Amino acid sequence: MLNNNLPLRAFLRLIDFSHYRNDKNNRREPPQQSVCSTIVLYDDDCPLCRHEMQRLQSLDQAGCLTLLDINSPMFNEQYWGVSVEDASQALLVLTAEKIWMVGMPAIRHVYAQVGLAWLMAPSGWPLISSFANFAYRLIAPNRFVISRWLGLGKINNGCTEQICTVNDDNDKS
Repeated sequence: MLNNNLPLRAFLRLIDFSHYRNDKNNRREPPQQSVCSTIVLYDDDCPLCRHEMQRLQSLDQAGCLTLLDINSPMFNEQYWGVSVEDASQALLVLTAEKIWMVGMPAIRHVYAQVGLAWLMAPSGWPLISSFANFAYRLIAPNRFVISRWLGLGKINNGCTEQICTVNDDNDKS
């Protein structure tokens, strides 16, 4: 008689456990919203970088991103503790928790801030992350060539307060 009731008892215990977990989860307080303040150091002279930052900023409904062009006069190497040359090697992000992120982790963080975490999530998965990091290390130094391939071949050669000069990258051979 006991053997006949064993599957039923196991099933009822599973339902009790599921009910307990759901009840416990429903009573939990909602997670606290972290401060939404991310500073992104990017290269505005790179057409691909500029295009992507403009797109992400347009998606940033909560105003979480503060974009800082590493080539602008407002960028102070001493204040940030990073040179323009070093900052031009990869995307740099300073989170609200004052944590620096570089490369693919920085990209994943910025996408999460604008509500697109799901889009970049696979790039952090164990098998895919190695490939994504490798691809980023190939793309970052070749971003100007890739910009040209994508038809974004305009380079911002410098702006003053009144005039911003834009030249075609194809003039540079």
